[in-house]
Amino acid sequence: YNTTLEKLHYNQLKEIDKGYCASGLGKFIIDKLEPSTNIKVVNRRLDETSEGRTLLDASYNIPFDGIFNVSPLIDKMEKGASLDPEDLSMMANFLRGCSKLKVFMKDKEGYAPTLSLYSNNITDLSYIEEEINISIVGNRIDSNASK
Repeated sequence: YNTTLEKLHYNQLKEIDKGYCASGLGKFIIDKLEPSTNIKVVNRRLDETSEGRTLLDASYNIPFDGIFNVSPLIDKMEKGASLDPEDLSMMANFLRGCSKLKVFMKDKEGYAPTLSLYSNNITDLSYIEEEINISIVGNRIDSNASK
């Protein structure tokens, strides 16, 4: 298996792909990506790639602003730690980015049915984003903010 990956220069190809990523989250996902022998998985991945290429070729400006790997922030919260104002701002930006991406994909079903389906699963958490934005004054958390 490893010999095959070496012959295919799989890791080098992943590095090239990471150069095209718009976010650290994309790079993280590529790092975790492994080849599949399951034809359904392979076909799904090909569909996703083709649809993404179609959107890019149509010169759409896909709104990836704010989209990044929030796992470290979630891990921090799960351990009981509080997020500092910078962390909260990053989370608000992420939530805003998710909302923009969902809105963007809403009318792209004809171009990208699989990717549009994924975007339907993005939950609207704008109320949390608004609460965060209200709670941060300057670079500090407002003393009146709820916990």
